Amino acid sequence: MSPLPIGVACQRLMIDKEAQTLTVQWSDGCHCTFPLDGLRRACPCAACQGHEKMHELPDPEIFRLPALMRWENVRAEIAGSVGVRLTWDDGHNSGIFTWERLRAMCPCEATCPS
Repeated sequence: MSPLPIGVACQRLMIDKEAQTLTVQWSDGCHCTFPLDGLRRACPCAACQGHEKMHELPDPEIFRLPALMRWENVRAEIAGSVGVRLTWDDGHNSGIFTWERLRAMCPCEATCPS
């Protein structure tokens, strides 16, 4: 995972429960929109991924799979300067998505400034 370019930071984080998406607006103009169900499947914690795979990026196909569940009570909490912790309807909240991880998983990465 490469670090974010200097000066690129999350400017806005928005959960759209109707659209079932989380959008990250970066300071360099890039907007990354993720399906909530894909993010739940991609949780980076050791319980979800195992200790060996928790630092690996998920297969991008995970964001194209049909949703298994509708997330009505998902909440986002900024985890210091590191990233964001999502709390899901099922109570799970041990995975922190670092800013670098979210940017690396961005489905529009090819169109975002680097």
